[in-house]
Amino acid sequence: MPAIDIHAHYYEPIQQVAPAPGWWPEERRAEHARSVDVLKSFDRIIEVADEAKVDTRVLSLPAASRFADFDTTPPHLDEISTLNEYLADGVRSHPGRLLGLATIDAFAGEDGAAEVRRAVDELGLPGIVVDSGKADVFLGAPETVPTLQEAAHLGIPVFVHPTGTSLTPTLIEQAGQLGSSYGRGLANGVALLSLIHRGLLDDIPNLRVVFTTLGIGSLGIAGTWRARGGLAAEDGRWQVYFDTMGFDAQNIAYLVSVLGARRVLLGSDFPHQVDATEERVAAALTGAGISPADQELIRGGNAAELLTRQPAAQPA
Repeated sequence: MPAIDIHAHYYEPIQQVAPAPGWWPEERRAEHARSVDVLKSFDRIIEVADEAKVDTRVLSLPAASRFADFDTTPPHLDEISTLNEYLADGVRSHPGRLLGLATIDAFAGEDGAAEVRRAVDELGLPGIVVDSGKADVFLGAPETVPTLQEAAHLGIPVFVHPTGTSLTPTLIEQAGQLGSSYGRGLANGVALLSLIHRGLLDDIPNLRVVFTTLGIGSLGIAGTWRARGGLAAEDGRWQVYFDTMGFDAQNIAYLVSVLGARRVLLGSDFPHQVDATEERVAAALTGAGISPADQELIRGGNAAELLTRQPAAQPA
């Protein structure tokens, strides 16, 4: 089974990337500078994938990562359309090595849903990436429902990416990088809990949502409030997935224990975290006590199935 990294990033060539924060360690700031050049070239992304022995990168660029003013300005609809065209061209030029998740501003109401339709039907992208929140309003809010409904109708997955919140500066001040990551994980987890709280995982049939390991705490809260059963429902009623970001064996073992091996996806957050090298993935999955058959599912089988369109029978 080919290794498919569901959580990998790219930059638009014209994108002005903010410099690394001064509170980052020197080594990480130097790595950030090197990564910027790689992420602006699909060919370079594949070169690094070859080194790690990753067969396919699933690339995404969340709107909050592309637009520094994402929280405070109207949606960048034209720029997002252009960005998705650039991604679709890159994927077509590198068949089998790259897949792409269309950038969608889920908080743009019907305009977000319209871009989902265009990205899938016209550009051929097999999924979308949305942000966990926008200006402290989280996925699941009424304005995000059209995007979720359209994705479910078209049979494509929704990758929910962590984002900062108004708490982020305080968290960084108090706990540095760990505080920043925890805050982004908080937003990611709240997005899942928002979908549960609002009943959207029940109300939108065929909705498939992917979260990152940063949001792992939400699974414990869901279990406390007796919602965990839906997360691992064998009938597919709730189709919730998590990635393996960080490749910590204990975290992966917990994810599999809650969701089952079929709901866990290989995901590295390339290049911002450790990459999905063949050795690192094998060590993490084996250390988590996962059987060889289930390891194959996590390495690529689950992603291959998830990224195959499963259109709903009824119109959105």
